[in-house]
Amino acid sequence: MKINIINPSEREFTKQRYILWFGAYSSTHCLVWANSLEDALDECVDWLAENAPGLLADEEVQEAYKREYEAAISEGLGEEEACERAIEESEIDTNHAGNCGHYLHSWEWGITSENPTRKEIKELQAA
Repeated sequence: MKINIINPSEREFTKQRYILWFGAYSSTHCLVWANSLEDALDECVDWLAENAPGLLADEEVQEAYKREYEAAISEGLGEEEACERAIEESEIDTNHAGNCGHYLHSWEWGITSENPTRKEIKELQAA
């Protein structure tokens, strides 16, 4: 398995490291240093946006928002209510992450390992 190293310069400033997987078949793995899972996910999503944007669900969420908003307006809801409904409906089963506000399907990412040792990393790479 190939493991993409995301932010090695942060290892001196953070307490934890994670290996996260992305994609419907967990084909992309990222090693990231961060103080929390939320920060780790943000770092990885920013990397994905530049290196593997096809793993993001941004376009699908935008299209769903537009459909839901237009449907709500056609049903007679006001702009604010339509916007709230569209946001709620378009973001179902997604995670919002990254510093630029990207989306991932909630079933297309997860934790491979938390605080893996060098030995564990090598074993994963050999798999």
